[in-house]
Amino acid sequence: MTLQMDDESTIQKNIADKLISALKTGGFVLYAQKILQLAASSQGEPPFQEILVRFREEEEKLLPPGTFFPMLQEYRLLPYVDRWVVSRLATWVQESRARTTPGWPVPANGVNLSEDTLREPKFADFVAKNIQNANLPEGAFTFELGWDTALLHAEPLKNIQAQLRPLGCRFTFAGFDGSEGSFSFLKVLKPDFVKLTYGVVKNVDRGLAACEKVEVINQKCHAMGIKTIAEFVESHEVLDQLRLIEVDFAQGLIIGGPQQLA
Repeated sequence: MTLQMDDESTIQKNIADKLISALKTGGFVLYAQKILQLAASSQGEPPFQEILVRFREEEEKLLPPGTFFPMLQEYRLLPYVDRWVVSRLATWVQESRARTTPGWPVPANGVNLSEDTLREPKFADFVAKNIQNANLPEGAFTFELGWDTALLHAEPLKNIQAQLRPLGCRFTFAGFDGSEGSFSFLKVLKPDFVKLTYGVVKNVDRGLAACEKVEVINQKCHAMGIKTIAEFVESHEVLDQLRLIEVDFAQGLIIGGPQQLA
């Protein structure tokens, strides 16, 4: 038993070392998934996309996406991944500007933040440096956190919002279900966007109650100056109904799956 545990420990350490090396040598790759503008009030904004990070070895060996993320979390490596994403994304914008026509619209990029990064004191300085070096416009970075993470880490989240908002960064809370009491929290940590959960959105084309629920959530968010994004949209019928309700954005496979950034 002890020998087996030692072997497992060695394997895990080797994987952790491999992940650290991958951060230094291009072993990770960025993907982007389109977030479609629906509401007329959102027209004229730059293209919007969520940035996803993949471990290149997962892609090459056809492993399920995210296989190594629990390991990254266990070894407290996610803040390094978040920094890598910010740096690589800033470089991608510079490269895209160089090879496209003048006036190329820099997309708004949804970048997922880990809870460990919220407590990382130098992260905001790192973001500021990349924004300055790449001459990024306001809104180029929209940092996304899960609703539960935002609830559990309100104080460090407030701090990082205070540091990053003056740099033109925005914030999204994902997994929002509009439950009773949730709006009082939105008033305290007012994000720029909320992503509505699949459970809230999935039946908007099938029943009046589901449609009215989304409409109420949407109206309450708009009254607070918060824009809404419907996640996991899987049919044109749902998409059409979201447009009628005037949800601002939608994301899902019916709109487009993740594509590797050029």
